[in-house]
Amino acid sequence: MITKNMDLTVSIIDIGINGEGIAKHDGAVIFVPFALKDEVVKVHIIYAKSKFYVGKIVEIITPSPYRVKPLCPYFSKCGGCDLQHLEYSQTLNFKTTLVSNTLKNVGKLDVADKVLPCISANQYYYRNKFSFPIGYDTAGYVGMYKENSHNIIKIENCVIQQPWALDVITLFNTFLQSNQNSVYNEQTKEGLIKHLVCRMEQNHLLVCVVVNGKKLNNYDDLIKLLQTKFDSFSLMININELKNNVILTENYKILYGNPQITLNQDGLQYNVSLNSFMQVNTEIATMIYNKVKDTVKNEVVVNAFSGAGFLSGLIAQTAKKVYGIEIVESAHLDAEDLKKNNNISNLVNICGDAKIELPKIKDFEFIVLDPPRKGCGKDVIDTILSVMPNNILYISCNPATLARDLAYLGDNYQIEFVQPYDMFPQTRHVETLVSLKKVKVG
Repeated sequence: MITKNMDLTVSIIDIGINGEGIAKHDGAVIFVPFALKDEVVKVHIIYAKSKFYVGKIVEIITPSPYRVKPLCPYFSKCGGCDLQHLEYSQTLNFKTTLVSNTLKNVGKLDVADKVLPCISANQYYYRNKFSFPIGYDTAGYVGMYKENSHNIIKIENCVIQQPWALDVITLFNTFLQSNQNSVYNEQTKEGLIKHLVCRMEQNHLLVCVVVNGKKLNNYDDLIKLLQTKFDSFSLMININELKNNVILTENYKILYGNPQITLNQDGLQYNVSLNSFMQVNTEIATMIYNKVKDTVKNEVVVNAFSGAGFLSGLIAQTAKKVYGIEIVESAHLDAEDLKKNNNISNLVNICGDAKIELPKIKDFEFIVLDPPRKGCGKDVIDTILSVMPNNILYISCNPATLARDLAYLGDNYQIEFVQPYDMFPQTRHVETLVSLKKVKVG
């Protein structure tokens, strides 16, 4: 019988959906974070339940030939990355297999022959945005949460962030150490500075300090520090006096510069703010969006879950007409601004719930789905089945909900291809684009 605090030597037989090693001992399943397939490891059992156990690696007795030294000194300490210890080509294979197996196991869809190899770009230094908590020892510091906790690990850099992040972290640590701003304490619910949130687009940096109060003391010092490294930046505070895990509220105060960035991309001009939804990996997002645009040719298209409207505007360049449906009003207003600023005449933006608005559109032939992690859900899929467009493109960040939703479509649609993309290198997460065509009857 396995018990907590027991030491065992086990063989890793597979990698789980979260990138952890899987072993079996006397019929029991043991999950071993940061272990790789075919390794033999000594583990210390840190979590014991009747059906499964979790073991922490004490010693790697037989390493995998694909084990590599992580680039980041904080790997396995913070909760940001899962797979830096795995050779990158094998990470891509893992994600391809993960998508294929999830479609089979969750959706009962045996479509391995339709799953293409995972597409990648930069495996490091790719993120255009970060949100880091602020910790405190003898002074405040920028940090990352330890896996499955709110314990803050001090960091000096993050190798999946774009290179500008190193300068921002260094400058903000200097600011924290040299002025009178206190740091928020989750236990006491006291202190001022909670988080540092930043985004860089086309060489303009948006910097936001989240505060448990109404102001940031000595912010001129921070402006001067940022001016030593950045020619174009904005500084704002987000006033967040909530005592929960919400990072950003709607209450911003601009301290320096413009709160928005005007971008020119793929023939579109649009504004981006700190809370605008945009993919954190610009290169991979561009690949996906261009694939979507190139697939749509002179057809009437619905873009459900259309967000701030960039993809709708892009599709409008090749489609006959586009309907963008978005339930969040602020995102819908951003989409309306994009339409107006680019003089797009064949785009109609609708603020509403997709399952309610879809049946009102009678003439569309193509639907693009880009839902959040929870997926579309049966209500939306049932609405699609009531309309039966000829083609569906589904963009997903969660293989499990993707598999569920594709299963809801049943035999009405045939999967043409499943293309994974490594939107989030060094992590367990994967983005997937699926193309489906309506099955002809008779």
